[in-house]
Amino acid sequence: MKLDSYNLIARAFPAVLSIPPFFILYYFLLRPLIGNFIGELLTIKITSDITLPIVLFFLLMQLNRIVSKEIFEKRIFKDGLYFPTTNFLLHLNSYYTPRYTKKIHAKIKSDFGIDIPSKIAEIQDSEYTRRSIVEAVSHIRIKVGKGFLLGQHNSEYGFVRNFSGGNIIATVVSLLNIIIFLWIYPVNLALLMSCITFSSYLILSLFGKKMIISMGNNYAKVLIQEYMSTTE
Repeated sequence: MKLDSYNLIARAFPAVLSIPPFFILYYFLLRPLIGNFIGELLTIKITSDITLPIVLFFLLMQLNRIVSKEIFEKRIFKDGLYFPTTNFLLHLNSYYTPRYTKKIHAKIKSDFGIDIPSKIAEIQDSEYTRRSIVEAVSHIRIKVGKGFLLGQHNSEYGFVRNFSGGNIIATVVSLLNIIIFLWIYPVNLALLMSCITFSSYLILSLFGKKMIISMGNNYAKVLIQEYMSTTE
């Protein structure tokens, strides 16, 4: 995976922020019990330049992304049918004026040959209209590319989405740590730290949906704005 600006901001940073519960588990339990083994294991090189911690960090990046897509993105936006970009381009959505919405639809027809159903058709079959818009938006993204500000907003949305997924994982691991350090392997300091991380990540998880929708709206507005400024 190329560590470009998007991957650094949207994937690597959220993974770093979800590490503390794993570190607590390692520092207070794994290292004292099987420290030499863990120490040797972490020095193993998968290839000549890649060590196990890097592989584990990459795994955490992917887990954050998978969890965020399955728990948040798919449920909130229903596989893209309710993405803000889709909502904004509906006739019945009030964000843009009816005249401007028709202007966007006309440009989509001109650029990609995709007919967005009329207002009456939308009322009769909103799902078909949404699917038509989703198809159009996929072409719009390609046409706009990174745009002027779109790349930045895409990274910000990716960060919030993956951060929300990481919060779920960190909350579960923190809860596991509480169980371990309270009943199985009592360590007061580890228990206190685990309670703090559990509370912090749980609160952040509760705001995950709101943050994703907010950043998704910002991304959608910039995408449509930059698309309407494009020329052949």
